[in-house]
Amino acid sequence: MADDSTNLDKRVTAAADRIEAIEPFQPHPLCHGGWLQTISVKWLNPQLSLDTRPDATGISVPDDHTPPDELSGYYFPATDKQADKPLVTVFHGMGGHALSRYMRSLGQRLNTNGYNVLLWNHRGAGQSASKCARFHHPGLTADVCHLTEHLKAERPEWTRNGLACVAFSLGANLLLKYLAESGAESNFDAAVSVSAPLDMEITSKNLRTGSNQAFDQYLLNKQRDELLRSSAELTDEERSTLNSVSSVWELDDQFTAPRFGYEGAKDYYAENSAVDSMQSIRTPTLLLHAKDDPVVVPEVFEGIEWEKNEALYPLLCESGGHTGFFDQNRRRWHEASTIAFFDAVL
Repeated sequence: MADDSTNLDKRVTAAADRIEAIEPFQPHPLCHGGWLQTISVKWLNPQLSLDTRPDATGISVPDDHTPPDELSGYYFPATDKQADKPLVTVFHGMGGHALSRYMRSLGQRLNTNGYNVLLWNHRGAGQSASKCARFHHPGLTADVCHLTEHLKAERPEWTRNGLACVAFSLGANLLLKYLAESGAESNFDAAVSVSAPLDMEITSKNLRTGSNQAFDQYLLNKQRDELLRSSAELTDEERSTLNSVSSVWELDDQFTAPRFGYEGAKDYYAENSAVDSMQSIRTPTLLLHAKDDPVVVPEVFEGIEWEKNEALYPLLCESGGHTGFFDQNRRRWHEASTIAFFDAVL
C-alpha cells in the first residue's frame, strides 16, 4: 500500500512541479487535519464586497428558454491594473453562491494581482434564485457554454485579453466536464480546479461514512433550501421528496436524477462525473486536492493517467481539507497557487 501511495504521489505531483512558482503547502500550526482545514473557510473575512467596491458591476444573462431564466454574477475590476491579464470567472460549489466568503476571498486576491474577476452564481443560486425556475447540476455544461459565449459577444471590453476560470468542489466538476467536452474549442485559456469530486458516486458514498455524515447533512440542507426556493418549478410530489430525503445520495437518486432524465443516482453520477473524460481536456488546468479531504477521497486520482495529458497539472497535497488550504501565513494557499499558475501559463 505504501509503495502504491508513493507511486501515486510521484505521478500526480510530477506535472504540477512544472510550475516552479507554486510553493509547497504548509498548513497553519493550529489548523492540522482535514476537518479543521475544511471549516477554516468560516474564519474568512474578505474585504471584497458590493459595499466596499462601488466599481463592481452586476451582470444578468438570460438563457434561451421561454420564459428565460436569468443567471447572474458580479464583475470586480482589478485594483492593480495590468492590461494584459484575462478575466477570471469563478464558480462556487454545492450550496454556495457568487458572494460566498471563499469566492470573495479569491476574488480579492486576484484583483490585487491584476486580474479582473467575475464571481458567478450557478442557475438558481444566490442572486439568481428569484429569477430561475429551472435547476442546475454539476454536469450542465450548456450553462458554461452560454455564459462564455455571452461574455465574448456582449462584454468584449472584459474579455479582450482572454478568459480563465477557477472552480470549487462540484463547480470544479462542472468546469472539468466543460473543458473535456469542448476540447481545443474551449473558451477558457487556463483553468484551476479546487477539490473537485471527479467521481461523484465515490464522493457521495464517502459522505455517508463516519463523521463525514455531518458534512453530508450540511450540504443537503444548503442544497434543499436552494431547490425549494419560491421561484422553482416543482410538482407537489417533488416538494414532498425534497422534504423527506435524508442524504445527498437520496437527493440525487430521488430528485436530481429523475428531474434530468436519469434512472437513478448511479446513472446520473456515471454520466456527469468528470473522471472518465479528463484525457479530452486541452486547456492548461491545475487540479488542487488534499489527501485529508473529508469529502473527496484521494483514490479518485488513482485511475487517471495524468502523464498522458500535458494540459493537466495535478497537485495532491498531504493536507488542506476540502477547499481549505489555510497556510502558515494565515492565507489561502490555493489562491497563491492559482495566481502563480495563471502567471506561468497565460
